[in-house]
Amino acid sequence: MKDTRLPQLWRLVLAVVLPLGLMLCVWQAVSMARSQGLERLGHEADNELRLTAASLRGQLNRHAYLPRLVAENDQLRDFLDHPEDPSAEVALNQRLDRMRELAGISDLYLVDDTGTTIAASNWRSANTFIGQNYRFRPYWQDAINGGEGRFYGLGTSSGERGYFFSAAVTSPQGRRGVAVVKVQIEALEAAWLDQNADIMVTDPHGVIFIASQAQRVLRTLEPLSEETRNRLLDTQRYANQRLRPLRLHHREALPELLDSPLESRRDTTSIELLQLTPGDLWQHAWLSLSRPLPDIGWRLHVLKPLAPLRSGIWQAAGLAAGGYALLCLLAGLGWQRLRILRERRLFAERERHNLAAGQKRVRGIIDRTQAGLCILDEQARLVYLNPTAIALFGSPLSADASPDDTRQPSAREGRDLRELFLPAERHLLDHLTQARSVGPLEVHGLREGVAVPLELSCSPLPSPNGPRWLVTVFDVSERRAQAEQLAQARDAFEQRVVERTRDLAASNTRLSAEVEERTRAERELRETRDELIQTAKLAVLGELAAGINHELNQPLAAIRAYAENASAFLARAQTTQVESNLRQITELTQRMGEISAQLRQFSRKSGDRLEAIDLTTSLDYALRLLHARCEAFGVTITRTTSPELAQVRAEPVRLEQVLVNLIGNALDALADMPPERTQPPSIQLNLHEQAGSAGNQVVLEVHDNGPGLEPSQLVRVFEPFYTQRADGQGLGLGLSISARIVADLGGALEAHPSPLGGALFRLTLPALSMPSLATTSQPPMPPTANHSQEPS
Repeated sequence: MKDTRLPQLWRLVLAVVLPLGLMLCVWQAVSMARSQGLERLGHEADNELRLTAASLRGQLNRHAYLPRLVAENDQLRDFLDHPEDPSAEVALNQRLDRMRELAGISDLYLVDDTGTTIAASNWRSANTFIGQNYRFRPYWQDAINGGEGRFYGLGTSSGERGYFFSAAVTSPQGRRGVAVVKVQIEALEAAWLDQNADIMVTDPHGVIFIASQAQRVLRTLEPLSEETRNRLLDTQRYANQRLRPLRLHHREALPELLDSPLESRRDTTSIELLQLTPGDLWQHAWLSLSRPLPDIGWRLHVLKPLAPLRSGIWQAAGLAAGGYALLCLLAGLGWQRLRILRERRLFAERERHNLAAGQKRVRGIIDRTQAGLCILDEQARLVYLNPTAIALFGSPLSADASPDDTRQPSAREGRDLRELFLPAERHLLDHLTQARSVGPLEVHGLREGVAVPLELSCSPLPSPNGPRWLVTVFDVSERRAQAEQLAQARDAFEQRVVERTRDLAASNTRLSAEVEERTRAERELRETRDELIQTAKLAVLGELAAGINHELNQPLAAIRAYAENASAFLARAQTTQVESNLRQITELTQRMGEISAQLRQFSRKSGDRLEAIDLTTSLDYALRLLHARCEAFGVTITRTTSPELAQVRAEPVRLEQVLVNLIGNALDALADMPPERTQPPSIQLNLHEQAGSAGNQVVLEVHDNGPGLEPSQLVRVFEPFYTQRADGQGLGLGLSISARIVADLGGALEAHPSPLGGALFRLTLPALSMPSLATTSQPPMPPTANHSQEPS
């Protein structure tokens, strides 16, 4: 056997190449894992950056209105003219303390035109602001001349971080002062503790003013210059704090992340890797993502720790090393396989010689068997026939052989096997030597020109002389005759059964399938319709939420004013005015309950019970829901209603949904009109009764003077998902669902051009009675929103 051991040179090459390939694979895997991990952290940091920025702005801006509101208080303004009145000072301090508690802020105080605090909500505290002079504070300087100011820094009295809002106050005699609101910063940091990132807010000088880690507060990103420190001391922004640098080391900039699809890439000014200790690569290293907050003057930083990347990189390196080792193992196994195949070829040659000897013994057995056996080559030519096969096929096939030929089967060798069978069935044997095994097949052989039924099977036969196939042939004449008799009896019986049951089974099958299909289709249609109706209601509910919020804000403001006045009247023992204010508060709270009940009623799911409904009442309800949008768009609504209008039979919630959709679409059309239009936006509602072929009908027409609908749009306006609004502002299901609801109620919904120049939607429903059809014109219904006035 030839020596297959590798030469010494190949062994040396493999010893060098394999380690180099391993290092290359591991390095590539580590680089890819690091890039993907940094990109993932970048996406997470970007999301947290945007959410934190929005939350920070919202928390600060929620109190921006308070100084202006406090500055309009008469008690506060009067006290500027008489600051020496002790009783007025105590009353004002108590008033400021109550206002501070209601607003949820830290402190609320009043500073006069000299910068001295004359009233404060913390008047009972040891660190009260009263008597403190804040003339050096920028918020006093910005507001004293009639403006507004904002400032952030450490309180000079409390030493706590705060954000200050200020507004000018003018007394009846013209004396000026400043109302100041202080909001503590600790409340903003509390919401950041649960985030998987370090968050910091720095001022324009790089001072960390807000941070999720308390030890970083009032530290700087870089050392401050002497000029900057003096300027901060002048405003006492950070009192006398040392403002030591945090010393975060810049490790690597990542400009490639700016090209990734991050939402904040337009306004993000830096994406980089930072670390606290120069030699530490993971434990104290962060991915830093920051963006400016120009409206506040701060810069927001999000630091994502890089420690979680370490496990991913180690895992990628392990997988790369394992994959490389597996590849090397497979290569070794392949080489070993080649060696085995070569040894098998040598073994097969030895076995071929042994097989030839064994075939000689097998041929003697074949000659004595009772089955007809034939051996074929790859062209389906006869190589050998045993005596039984010769007897089955009759006379010899040689052209020069006689019927009494008793020579050996070799006289028939070389002829095509298919010549022994009927010409019509020879195509069944075309692929006899191309398949792995064939049969059993029932074919007809030729015995002296007579067709004889035979059963044929073919299978490969190992042979040292090339591919060979063994064909086995049996005479099945007697079995065929018995099978035909049994089949005739069975067919006659089954025919009678089939004829009796065929028609009934077919009819039952068709009926069952049709019933099941119709039942399923009706169920799916009903479920789909209900879900679409509820989806459309919830879409409209989002538009109504802004109006309901507007309606609730006015009663809330009035309740606060009445409560404050009631306290003042109670202090003066004017019980009559107190009782009047409390009665007004009760009415306002009832009104707020009615407003919220409208939204809750509209959001509930529709039922299946129909009842008698006054269409005028449902129309009033729809107008109350859309009142805020009407005021926002400046739309005038005109109504024309018939007296003694008949009722209709409908489901209240679904009918109100149709009315809200029709009027809401008219408002959307008027909102899209250009501002230079000559006519003011208006909607006209005509509600009357008319006689029809099937009885009286109640008709509601909704006109608008908007852009109107083209003829092509009138044809498709009720199709599902058809809309002319911009992407993301509607699903195109409102009119389709409304038309289906009206059809279920036995009515009709049509679209036409309006005489006002816009669109006209006509809603027709069957009436339950036949009142007179007199038509009167009445002024538009006054809105039911509660416009409360400031109490005296």
